[in-house]
Amino acid sequence: MDVVEPIVIVGTGRCGSTLLHRLLAQHDDVGWLSTWNEVFPSMTGLSRFSNLYRLPMLSRRVRHSKIFPKPFENYRFWESYLPGFSRRERPLTADDVPVEAIPKVRERVARILKAQERDRLLVKVTGWARMVYFDRIFPDARFIWLQRHGLSVVSSWVQAGWLDVTSTPDSPSWQWGEVPEPYYRLWQELGGGPLLSAALKIQLDLDDIRRNRLYFPERTLEVTYEELINEPTATLHEMCGFAHLSWSHGLARAVAATRFVDRTNKWREYLAEEEAERVVEFFDRASAYQLWAQPA
Repeated sequence: MDVVEPIVIVGTGRCGSTLLHRLLAQHDDVGWLSTWNEVFPSMTGLSRFSNLYRLPMLSRRVRHSKIFPKPFENYRFWESYLPGFSRRERPLTADDVPVEAIPKVRERVARILKAQERDRLLVKVTGWARMVYFDRIFPDARFIWLQRHGLSVVSSWVQAGWLDVTSTPDSPSWQWGEVPEPYYRLWQELGGGPLLSAALKIQLDLDDIRRNRLYFPERTLEVTYEELINEPTATLHEMCGFAHLSWSHGLARAVAATRFVDRTNKWREYLAEEEAERVVEFFDRASAYQLWAQPA
């Protein structure tokens, strides 16, 4: 069994990718890495239990409980076969892939698909794009880039708290590598601080995704979180067409069972107007530099 046209969801952290991942994971033809693969990366046979996630009679509480095998980002799985996959200090390139590991990781992924009796792989990865990285392993991969309004992403990140994106770029705690001089000057000019540090990290991720997308314009679909929330069926139909998937009963059932909530203005619960204005100005001015279009 081989791995053909895997589907890779990319985006910044807190862009809504978990929602999208869990919806597409219920497609009848799609297999994926679960929380159990994260804990036991070598025990690919455990993936047969991932089919429990698709059972229609399960309550949302059970399906998303901590111990249940559900779709997961799985950095530990990839890291166990591809050392360096989880590095944070710079974006990954195709040259970072340990070539000798490619046959092994493809074989392991094929075992996972076989255990689930599915023939298409679904992967989610946020932060650094890793698109050229995955392309080195899966040359026919198709990428879905989920975007979300920057203000919503920053607000959500600051509340999440489980990954440090608020340490300032001039501190030893900054984990995300070299900051382009125009961004650092802009960060300082607008007052710096944790909130703009989160915006800076997100801008670096966006630049990397845009730079990666240039290599695969025909194999990348851009979709917004707002489209997914407001028109879920039409948006998922578009994704299925792009990924060469037919519409499925499992996916239709998942859409019908999901409560889609528009959280566009939720940032108002956490940010003052002045803070929001600074974040929006940072993104507007940083985007105008178009650093992603310049040689790395």
